Amino acid sequence: MTDLDRDDHGDGDGAAEPLVLLHGVASSRIVWRNVADRLAAGGRRVVAVDVPGFGGSEAAGPGFALDAVADRLAEGLGLERFDLVGHSLGGAVAVAVASRHPEAVRRLVLVAPAGLAPRAMDVAAVLGWAAELGTEVRRALGYQWVEHASARWALFATSVADPAALHSDDARLLLDASAGATRIADGVRAALEADLRDDLAAAPAPLGFIWGEADRVVPYAGLATLADLRPDAIAETLPRTGHIPQIERPAEFAAALERILAALA
Repeated sequence: MTDLDRDDHGDGDGAAEPLVLLHGVASSRIVWRNVADRLAAGGRRVVAVDVPGFGGSEAAGPGFALDAVADRLAEGLGLERFDLVGHSLGGAVAVAVASRHPEAVRRLVLVAPAGLAPRAMDVAAVLGWAAELGTEVRRALGYQWVEHASARWALFATSVADPAALHSDDARLLLDASAGATRIADGVRAALEADLRDDLAAAPAPLGFIWGEADRVVPYAGLATLADLRPDAIAETLPRTGHIPQIERPAEFAAALERILAALA
């Protein structure tokens, strides 16, 4: 299957493996727009892909089964070997890809990943429904208010450390990124119910973490537990940064990711 929408950045003439970027829930590949070209500098090929069920990528069957999504991505990318970055829900998907297709993933970097702190099924279902409803309301009302700092607080207070400082263009980008998301509730439920800790512990790929210290969605405190799970992992934290560091602090995020990839080489 090759029904994945993607953006390729860079000419890929360097020695490094391609770098694949997986976005979070209620988002799409365009959330990487502020960092993709920075990461492609120096000849690296960067591939930002819509996770199946989001953006322009066809869903991998009913609901959002992590194994099916991981297999669809590994097959649809058409890449023999690559470095993999997963953000939030994309982090859970990235762990599943690395576990099910270890020969394909050279280095794994997780950005505030989901799927590693399981919740009860009824709680996950409620949170999934709330996430989908909230996204619909934000998309319906947000465009007319993003110029106002107070409105950006209302729209992005959960996901961004300082919504008033978020540029209105970036606020629009986040709204645009949520278009085409057909598996928000299912994706949230899958990520919250999943327990991928054993898969992460056993994954052979060298591992890194990036976390915003002001993350309200996947709290920064979770990093300590994951560091115990994988003491070999390299971690970078970003101060005054929430759940979407590639939008909030793109230069700092790109630099942190480059340092991790260099250390894991």
